[in-house]
Amino acid sequence: MEETRQRSLKTKRVLAASLYIDLGNLILSTAFAILTGSAVMLVAAFQSLAELGSASMLLYGRKYANKRPTKLHPFGFGKELYYWLTFAVFVLVAAVAVIAIGRGYSQLINPGSIHHVLPAIAVLVVALVGNLYSFQQSLSRLLDGQPVRHAWKAFVTSPVIAAKTTVVLDVMGVTTGLFGIVGLVLYKVTGDVSQVEGVAAMLMGVVLALFAIIVPMSVRTFVTGQSAPLETERRIRDAARDIPEVEHVLGLRTMVLSSDKLLVDIDVHLRDRLSTDQVETAVEKIKEAIEATGEGMKVHVEPDAYVDVHRR
Repeated sequence: MEETRQRSLKTKRVLAASLYIDLGNLILSTAFAILTGSAVMLVAAFQSLAELGSASMLLYGRKYANKRPTKLHPFGFGKELYYWLTFAVFVLVAAVAVIAIGRGYSQLINPGSIHHVLPAIAVLVVALVGNLYSFQQSLSRLLDGQPVRHAWKAFVTSPVIAAKTTVVLDVMGVTTGLFGIVGLVLYKVTGDVSQVEGVAAMLMGVVLALFAIIVPMSVRTFVTGQSAPLETERRIRDAARDIPEVEHVLGLRTMVLSSDKLLVDIDVHLRDRLSTDQVETAVEKIKEAIEATGEGMKVHVEPDAYVDVHRR
């Protein structure tokens, strides 16, 4: 349980770091968008606003997901996090993508001059470094001690949706930041051809639109009831088999409820000639052993009471 608490705290720190970085980027980008009149800086400011809103809603959704179960929601509110995530990313990022493409197109057909280009590039570089740091923290939480070469596998299978989302948002920030930097550098070296900056702003909008689709798709399987990773299920089976009264694990079904909660339904074949009290004791032992594997679990154990039927 201590391990689960530490993981939860690490996830909260990842979200808090992302939120503070996005807030800093928003303030700098907004100030320089006003100062320079740059479409790229305006898009960067709106993007920081979308990322800040997404991180805030993830923190709120994570807090709401930890509410106590009720009669109407007996397994808790863990999936609430996926609702807020989908709302935050799809609505906010998609809206910013539309604004970015529109502003870039306006700059393309009605070019205007840009002031203080070099300081604006410096601001984008600072934002890029901040997103890279946030990405490193999020990836570390997602990998949870695994080597970096397993990053894609962890991204696909991990139920830690908050870290997964911040990884995607940080990659989005890095990608759009690079487009913005290249656009302003080309604007500077090509003799103030502001159409180049308009194209860069439109490309930033296209990237944002793609990520507005990618993030909700990445949580779809969790909304529909994805099972736990294979390694987690293996630990659950091993924990149950280690109980002396258990002869076989007949079946196991799991479902991810939230980043740190898992529903476990396990069917076990117990030793012959156990009394009712011994069966109840064995069931409690199985529950305790599974819960001790380090995952926040809601465990249901189904003991096999029809030994003779199975033997025949």
